[in-house]
Amino acid sequence: MTDGLTEALRQQFPHGIMLRASVALVEGENAELVVLGERGFQVGGADAALRDWAGGLVAGIRWNRFEPTGLRMALLSEFAARDMLAPLPASEETDQYTKQRLWFAQVAEEPDAAAERIAGHRAVILGCGGLGSLVAVHLAAMGVGKLLLIDHDAVEITNFNRQFTYRRSDLGRPKVNALADFLADRYPDTEIDTVSATVGEGTLETVAAPLVENSGPGGWTLFCCADRPVGTLSAVVAAFARTHGGAAVFAAAGLEEAAVGPVLNAADDVGHRLFTQEMDELGAVARATLGDPIMSASIAPVNTMAATGMVSEWLNGVVLRRQTRARSSRYVMNLKDTQVHEERTWS
Repeated sequence: MTDGLTEALRQQFPHGIMLRASVALVEGENAELVVLGERGFQVGGADAALRDWAGGLVAGIRWNRFEPTGLRMALLSEFAARDMLAPLPASEETDQYTKQRLWFAQVAEEPDAAAERIAGHRAVILGCGGLGSLVAVHLAAMGVGKLLLIDHDAVEITNFNRQFTYRRSDLGRPKVNALADFLADRYPDTEIDTVSATVGEGTLETVAAPLVENSGPGGWTLFCCADRPVGTLSAVVAAFARTHGGAAVFAAAGLEEAAVGPVLNAADDVGHRLFTQEMDELGAVARATLGDPIMSASIAPVNTMAATGMVSEWLNGVVLRRQTRARSSRYVMNLKDTQVHEERTWS
C-alpha cells in the first residue's frame, strides 16, 4: 500500500502536500489524534511522534523530505480519502507572493496556472481616484504583469479621506504619476505605464490598444473606475473590450451603496449589446441634465467595498475561472445594513 499510495499522491500533488485550511488537529483527552473538519475522525493510540508529524502537514511536507512509515501512510490514506489534502506550490521562495501561492494551493484547481495567469496579465485602470487607486494596489500586490493607469486629475486635499496611496507631498501632481511612484516602490515586479488624459474612445484606441493587442496568453482586463461622462464612458469601455477581445469590469461608489458589475467578457454578446444600449441611453439623459449628475459626497468604506468587489470579481472570473456573481449583472452592497442584492442583469 505504501508505494502505491505514495505514487498516487505524488501524481496528484507533484511538489508536496499540506492539509486543507478547513482541517484542524488537536490532541484528545486520551492522547488520541483528533482531526476536526467536515469529515473529521480520530486516531486512537497516536504517539507524540505521529501527532507531531501530522502537525507538520499544516505547513506542508515536500516529497524530498518525506519519510514514509506504516502509521504515517495509514494517516495519509485517511486524509486523502476525505479530501483533506492540498498541493504545495512549486516555488519554495520566501517573497511577496509566498502567502498568495499557498492561498491558490488551497482554493484553485490549478494553483500554479492561476499564478502564471496573474503574472502574465495586463490591466488598464480608467480613473485613479477612490476606486482606481485601490484596485491598482490590489492588482500590483498580486503581481499583475503590466498596469496602464489613465486619469486626467491632479492630487487634491479632498482626496485624502478615501484615496490612501497619495501623500501630502503629492498635492498638485498628476494622480497617475503619484500612484505609479507608490506602486513602483512596493511592487517592482509590475511594469507600470501612465497616461494623464481624459478618458474617451480616442484615448483608449490611442494608448490602450497597443498594450492589449500584444497581451499574450495571460490576457487583459479593463477596469472602469471613472464616472464621467456618465453612461457614455461605460458604453465606450464595453465596446473597446469587445472589439479587442478582453474583459471589462465596472463598479461605482454611491452615498451608502457600492455597486459592482457587470463583468463583461468578449464572448458575452447579449450582455455587451444590452449594457451598451442602456449606457448610451443613460449618457443622453446625463448630457441633458442641468448640473453635474455625479454626487460629490464620498467616504472611504463605500469606495473600499466597491474596489474590493471589483477585484474579487476579476480574481474569481478571470484568474480562477469560476462563475461570478457579476457576470453580465450588477449587485449592490449597502453600508447601512451590509445587505447585498442583485440590482440589474443584462442577459
